[in-house]
Amino acid sequence: MAGEGQSDLAAFAGDDAAGDEEATSDAAGDGDGPTDSDATADGDGATDDESGDDSRVGSEPSQNDADGSGVTGLTDFAAEASGADETAEPDGVVATAGVDDGIEVVVDQRELDSSIAKTLSTRDGLLTRLETLAVGDYVLSDRVAVERKSAADFVDSMLDADRSMFEQVGELSRAYARPVLVVEGADLYGQRDIDPNAIRGALASLAVDFGISVLRTDGETDTTELLATIARREQETRDREVSVHGEKTTKTRAEQQEYVVSAIADIGPVTARALLEHFGTVEAVMTAPEDDLREVDGVGPVTAERIREVVGSEYA
Repeated sequence: MAGEGQSDLAAFAGDDAAGDEEATSDAAGDGDGPTDSDATADGDGATDDESGDDSRVGSEPSQNDADGSGVTGLTDFAAEASGADETAEPDGVVATAGVDDGIEVVVDQRELDSSIAKTLSTRDGLLTRLETLAVGDYVLSDRVAVERKSAADFVDSMLDADRSMFEQVGELSRAYARPVLVVEGADLYGQRDIDPNAIRGALASLAVDFGISVLRTDGETDTTELLATIARREQETRDREVSVHGEKTTKTRAEQQEYVVSAIADIGPVTARALLEHFGTVEAVMTAPEDDLREVDGVGPVTAERIREVVGSEYA
């Protein structure tokens, strides 16, 4: 399995490196998985020491194609304000909201499975707006959007043949000048049977090849605080507005099937994928008895009952 993960990573990093920059061999490591020296990306990525699993991983200042100017990572938000407004706004703005009524965070509706949106909505002076975002999970300003992944999702998306993590972050970096990836939860290197160097190579590629700021959080509470901090820094300190950008590439058939199933009673993409893998088709999921639904990993009595209620109830 470890060798498989490394070869998949090599293909992703080779095929999906964003912009005009050619994907470096740091993420792929000659096709046999990243070496310790490759994974560190000349000192800019994660270190070889696995004892640093819980450390925060940031990106080295790099060129970002979203605005055509020298754009640095999230760690440089504290840079001099004189350069804050020099970033050109990417094309494709579909909605804009001011900050007169407080700090605003735009939340993708698929994030409602987590507690983050609900917690943010209870904060004084902070407004949340629910949308179906083309790219990213949270929009914090006209230049900052965040993709959130659990440690398990991060590793799974490295190996997803239909839609890799590199494709997702590539779209994010094309739409926003300061893209951020939050990897949530501990034990990143203990997910699945994959060589830790492959994971380090992915982190290095995201930071160096794609210009993504990669940040680690302990869990949803920590992520909530991080999002609120970035939003406040952007909108109050930098006086920037919130605007939603981007257009997602056409969904694959598998993605469309997952989208349809995940919309049932807000069960989310992970459970939707498990249901489709178990039953084989969307139709089979829709017509499955409650007892059969409960045989699927992640589907308990409450979820199974809710699915049957939504699918079987008359429209009213």
